[in-house]
Amino acid sequence: MEWWGYLLIVIGALLVVPYIGMTLVMPRIVFKIILGRTKPEKWSREEPSDHKDAEMLAMWDQSLAFRKTYASQEQELVAKTEDGLTIHSLYYDFGSDTAVILIPGRPESCVYSLFYAYPYAEKGINVCAIDTRAHGLSEGKWSGCGYAEQFDILATASKLHEMGIKKIILHGVCIGSSSLSFVLAREDLPSYIVAGVTDGLYVNFYETMHRRIRKNGGVVYPTIFFFRHWIKQLYGTDIKKEGPLANVEKIHVPMLMMASKEDIFSLPEKTQLLFDHLASKEKEMVWFDHGRHSHLRIVDHSRYDEAVARILAKVVSL
Repeated sequence: MEWWGYLLIVIGALLVVPYIGMTLVMPRIVFKIILGRTKPEKWSREEPSDHKDAEMLAMWDQSLAFRKTYASQEQELVAKTEDGLTIHSLYYDFGSDTAVILIPGRPESCVYSLFYAYPYAEKGINVCAIDTRAHGLSEGKWSGCGYAEQFDILATASKLHEMGIKKIILHGVCIGSSSLSFVLAREDLPSYIVAGVTDGLYVNFYETMHRRIRKNGGVVYPTIFFFRHWIKQLYGTDIKKEGPLANVEKIHVPMLMMASKEDIFSLPEKTQLLFDHLASKEKEMVWFDHGRHSHLRIVDHSRYDEAVARILAKVVSL
């Protein structure tokens, strides 16, 4: 072979190998990092997901303070999902027949969710902070991408109902908000699930993941295409066509939506679109001028908790 033939082979390899890496190898690595629980200590109850974020650390400290304050009321609650996973929660019984299920965002455990428990505990509402699949003590290898967690919520809600709880409110943050939208949109929604609270709700997982990959400096395409394909293989759901925007048109229970005008993952105009399409006749939209995605309560505790108190008043009167 002539020298230039070898040169062409080398040049071809230099072009093809990076292409294969970018299109086949890297998306798989990113997918596993973002959505897979690769070891037991990942997404555990022992620590927050980000040790460098001052707001996150402050939220975590307040979660631990809640746990310490109400240690005598704390118990471990275990439920089994219809797809066979054991789901754990921290449950606080304040003697009420009404409870809230707190659903965290990825990649947080139930301990993190206790930061949002204060306005409920202050009103004497029982608190159930859930470890969604692949988080905390719950079973599972993959995050449910806001879709599969609906089965975790339903199993936990059924367990609470068996324990005597008559009314259940769902309160979700980020992907937790998406999860509760799938529950509340179900035709077979249990009658004891009576209201929903969302914080940082997005139109679909495809769009918010697109923004996260881009913000983190990743290669959006073809990574997002692979995400869509692999999630379809895992759960049978299309993250671009199915999600909160499609769900809200079928939600009729009282709803409180909270969002920040500074949110770069759940854009304000998209949040307004969600609210406009929300079928519920009893709905409220609360905007915060400042605050990052899912960091609203840490910015303005009083406004956040007052909004929660308003929907609680509606639930109690149901």
